[in-house]
Amino acid sequence: MIKIEENYSLNDRTTFGVRATAEAWTEAQTTGELMEAVKTAKERGWPLHILGGGSNVILMSRVPGLVLHPVFHGIRKEDEKDGSTLVIAGASEALDKLVRTSIEWGLGGLENLAAIPGTVAGAVVQNAGAYGLEIAERLAWCRALNTETGEERVFTTEDCDFGYRSSFFKSDAGKPFIILEAAFRLPVRWTPVIAYKELALAFEGMPSDAVAPAAVEAKVREIRAAKLPDPRETGSAGSFFKNPVVTKLKARELITLHPSLVTYPLAGGRAKLAAGWLIDAAGLKGYAEEKVGIWPRHALILVNRGGATGEDVLRFAHEVRDRVERRFGVELEPEPVIMGGSWDD
Repeated sequence: MIKIEENYSLNDRTTFGVRATAEAWTEAQTTGELMEAVKTAKERGWPLHILGGGSNVILMSRVPGLVLHPVFHGIRKEDEKDGSTLVIAGASEALDKLVRTSIEWGLGGLENLAAIPGTVAGAVVQNAGAYGLEIAERLAWCRALNTETGEERVFTTEDCDFGYRSSFFKSDAGKPFIILEAAFRLPVRWTPVIAYKELALAFEGMPSDAVAPAAVEAKVREIRAAKLPDPRETGSAGSFFKNPVVTKLKARELITLHPSLVTYPLAGGRAKLAAGWLIDAAGLKGYAEEKVGIWPRHALILVNRGGATGEDVLRFAHEVRDRVERRFGVELEPEPVIMGGSWDD
């Protein structure tokens, strides 16, 4: 039986470290407990929120309804007939622990995702990615519980409908599903993914077969530590804004005016712009108010300077959005989930 705690402090439940309280809180370690929590929320008329590692979430001061924290751990591996290996992790395992474990087992394929905070489930929902690799490129399948029917379903990579920092699970159709575990297929013949500029420079001149997964992992950790705040010391939710997608025509117009603009070509006559470049060029890198600011070494990172609430974060983020839009005519959208409110409030 689940235990419901009312007026539960969420101050230590997210990496941003905002001050927040849940109307009610519970944890679930089995699918039966998950369904019991869903039933309880319905009976009491509470909205239901799923909170895992809290690395990609901004909480409002008061989160109405029931905040449900799934607890599904364990990491194992299975050999496939084609020689590849499946590494399967419980939804609540830290993504970084999964990366470390695969490296300890001598398996390459996830090293570019080292040091990303948050859980395996959160990484799947968000299609987390860094340094040239996304979850979508390694996920074999995930198993999820449909909280409307109580049935479990296995989702293939195609079923997950991955996009840039998105997946089926972020859609209205995907909201009833809670991920229980995920399996990642690691390649038979591993080759390093080191096209990212700083990785390419680190391994310049080395043949691919001389580069080891552990070496790439170590370099990724080094790069992240140099650029990003340690969430144990400075609260943040990682990259706060998505890289905006515009038409190629709009991108060309901007490049004409701003030749150093960083862009990435996409299919369908579109282009992705570097949000960090836009923020920096708008004169906002390092900009700060009393409780919220932009990390001096990375324009995409908003940080908690002490005692911030979710409302403080949104007000600051809206200012950043507005100043970028006035300068470039491009609207930034947030990457984190806004729990207890919305971006447009």
